Amino acid sequence: MLKAPPPKNGKQRMPNKEGTAGERPRKRVRLDDGAHAAIHSRCADESTLLDVDIMILDYLAQQTTSACFASRKPQTNLTPAISLAHNLPLTDTFLALFKHRHQDYTLDAELRFRLLLLKLTVLFTQRLTRNPSTPSPAALKRLRETNVARAKDWIIAATNHSLLAIPLNSTTLLPSPDDLDRNRAHILHSFDLPAEDEAYEDVYYGTTDSVALLDLLPLFIQVSAARNAMMNESGLTETWMQMAAEFMLQAVLEQYLVFDAQGRGIAEEAFAWGLRGEGGGERMQVDDEEVDEVNDMFTDAVYETEVEGWADMKRAYLAEVSPSAEEQLTKSSKDTYSIPSSDDGATAKPPIFDFVSRLEMAATKHPVPAFEAKILGFLEALSQSIPAPVLVQLEKGQLDGMSREETQAFVRSCGLSLARLFTEIGALKE
Repeated sequence: MLKAPPPKNGKQRMPNKEGTAGERPRKRVRLDDGAHAAIHSRCADESTLLDVDIMILDYLAQQTTSACFASRKPQTNLTPAISLAHNLPLTDTFLALFKHRHQDYTLDAELRFRLLLLKLTVLFTQRLTRNPSTPSPAALKRLRETNVARAKDWIIAATNHSLLAIPLNSTTLLPSPDDLDRNRAHILHSFDLPAEDEAYEDVYYGTTDSVALLDLLPLFIQVSAARNAMMNESGLTETWMQMAAEFMLQAVLEQYLVFDAQGRGIAEEAFAWGLRGEGGGERMQVDDEEVDEVNDMFTDAVYETEVEGWADMKRAYLAEVSPSAEEQLTKSSKDTYSIPSSDDGATAKPPIFDFVSRLEMAATKHPVPAFEAKILGFLEALSQSIPAPVLVQLEKGQLDGMSREETQAFVRSCGLSLARLFTEIGALKE
């Protein structure tokens, strides 16, 4: 996985720069080394409103992310504090308020990462059913158009692009409508969700209105790259590369086995990740500087080439659904090919590529529940790899790097009693 060790005890991570337009970038509030925030009251001192709102937003984002993880676990002993139905609209409302209040504020690295992780976690865990977090059809359409454009740009500019092609043509066997219905029902059943009846209008999973893994793949890469950029020693591990390549494979499998994809470009879009050449886009502005976190993540810092092993890893996973050129020409297997007999010595018809069998074999080898458990474990590890929000620490009665007495002194210096602060934290959950 990405090298994302938990924060060391006794010190809070120094966040990246943040600022407002027209003034020198500000630093986030530090809680150690004697640098205490002067937060007296939301109403009494409007100059501290930004600091207070940052702490609340950080807290809500972490709580809602935890609620998403809990929603995928057995529903036992869940408390209102981790109720997704409550936390999600609360966080969404406060985020909108935050953006309205602080339109010129630039998020620091940690808060930006936590919000990206929240977005990915919500969409990933809730993607199988229609719910309040489901993007509108128009938003999904825009997202998919953006993702396709990104993949095309990458392919044009890629320095190491040699993906295998999936031979989809008139001789390719694709899943039938019955196959699609069975596959959808199987996946929903594996997550203890009722199968949907295609005859009813409320069918959701597998339709164009539902969020697919292919839609979430760029966000998964972006979250990984954002966390990678925050580390002193960046770099990818083989474990992360295997997980990312499987995510790409699962996206392809879902498109053909569930979403009834017909085109040849699905695999190219899913696997179009790695070191990109010049002119490939994807850059963003941070503190008025152009950065490219995704490309940096796939770059060997020493040799300035693509990280070793990534191209081979992608090729190995894609080969599970796409036969090599040599295999297509020479291999005749009862599992993947069938050659119709010729009549009266006539020229034999082209071999039929049994794409359905190929897809099903790959799906059996990589079951969706095991894949989801792997991704959720990774996302949970990411959520714990940065310091807990200040309000979470205060809930426990002690800030990192401080004794309980020092924590109480800090709270008193902010103009709030510890009891009152806990009361206000509790009010966010009610």
